[in-house]
Amino acid sequence: MAGIKQIFTTWSNPKGNADTERVIRRIKEDFIWINEWDNPFDLQDDLKTWIKDYNTDFPHQSLMFKTPEEFFKNWINKELDLHNILLA
Repeated sequence: MAGIKQIFTTWSNPKGNADTERVIRRIKEDFIWINEWDNPFDLQDDLKTWIKDYNTDFPHQSLMFKTPEEFFKNWINKELDLHNILLA
């Protein structure tokens, strides 16, 4: 379906799905459990806003206290620098 392949984690690997579980927990704790909506459209709009804020305003310890957006921009710039060096 739509080119999406379902992949299961192994039962003997407790850290195999840890990142996904952590993201879901964060969404529940910081967004779902503390809000109420009258309709799914408001939920969808608010979730889009929350994700944008999470990626632009929330520094992550695992990303050297940068926001995901800052970390990604730095990574892209390093990749472009490397690419330019290799082409020179």
